[in-house]
Amino acid sequence: MQFYRKKARSMGVPIVPMIDILTILLIFFIVHTQWKKPQSLLQIDVPGAEFMEGEPSSEQRAVLAVTGTSAISLNGRLVEMNELAAVLEALKKENPGVKLQLDVDKKAEFGVIVGIWDALTSVGIDAGEVPARIEINKSGAR
Repeated sequence: MQFYRKKARSMGVPIVPMIDILTILLIFFIVHTQWKKPQSLLQIDVPGAEFMEGEPSSEQRAVLAVTGTSAISLNGRLVEMNELAAVLEALKKENPGVKLQLDVDKKAEFGVIVGIWDALTSVGIDAGEVPARIEINKSGAR
C-alpha cells in the first residue's frame, strides 16, 4: 500500500522580489541625489570665525604670526614671504622637534596664508599639523 507523501518544499530565498525592491531603491537614490556643482561657478561668502575656548596646552610652540597688514613674524622676528622657507628650514635644523602654531589676524589676506602653507610644505612640515588661531576683537564686534 502506498501512502501519499507531501513533497518537501525547497527552502530558498525569493530573489525576484528582492531584485525588484533593490531596483526601486536604486532609482530612488539616483533621482534624489544632489549632484555637486563645479566650485568655479559657486559664489561663496566665507563667514568669520568666532574664538572658542579650549583647554590650555602645556606644550611650547614657535609662533608664526600674520598681522592685519599681512606682515609675517616668526617668534617675534619679522620675516619676508620670499625668505620664509629659508628661515623655517633654519629653525627646523636648530630644533628638529619644533612645533609651530599659526596666529592670523582677521584682516590678513588669504593669499598670505596660502603662501605660508606652501613654505611649510616646501621644508617638509605638514601644514595640517600647524594649528591656526584666528584672532578677532575681544569685544566681539565685527
